Amino acid sequence: MTQGAVAALSTAGVSTVVDVGGSNGDFVLALMEADPELRGQVLDLPHVVESARGEADKRGLSGRLSAVGGDFFVEVPPADLYLVKTILHDWDDDQCTTILRNCRSAVNEGGRALVVEMVVGEIGKPDLATLSDMAMLTSTNGMERDLDEFDALFAASGWRRSKTYPVGNGYFGMEVDAV
Repeated sequence: MTQGAVAALSTAGVSTVVDVGGSNGDFVLALMEADPELRGQVLDLPHVVESARGEADKRGLSGRLSAVGGDFFVEVPPADLYLVKTILHDWDDDQCTTILRNCRSAVNEGGRALVVEMVVGEIGKPDLATLSDMAMLTSTNGMERDLDEFDALFAASGWRRSKTYPVGNGYFGMEVDAV
């Protein structure tokens, strides 16, 4: 899914990318490999970000990547592009709105975000997203969502979906612009 998202996403006009809840930084590092002008940052819990630094070192990208310990429910650093990959399905609507609103508050003028998640399809036609949704309901406060539900989250947090495309393994990229 990461490679599909990297292939589909244009980074024209983007200089700074923040991988929100980015763990080892695989997504932002793959974008940086594809675009040697990008500077990246991983925002994750303080005990997690060291793995991103190590991965950047292994890929020879440590000079362009910073890893910051923080809490996306409180604040995110400024950027031209936010990557929010497989984060929102872990949280309820209010928590998702907080994450997205924090990105919206910090985004540089003309910036955007890419949300990568499964999207629940037509009711009555089970798919991987529907099965994952059932699992999420039993183990977290999160859920998989359909496009209307994502659009409601985006609208509530100051974003508008501009593009949607498959990125592999049942996941979709949803590019959102600040409104």
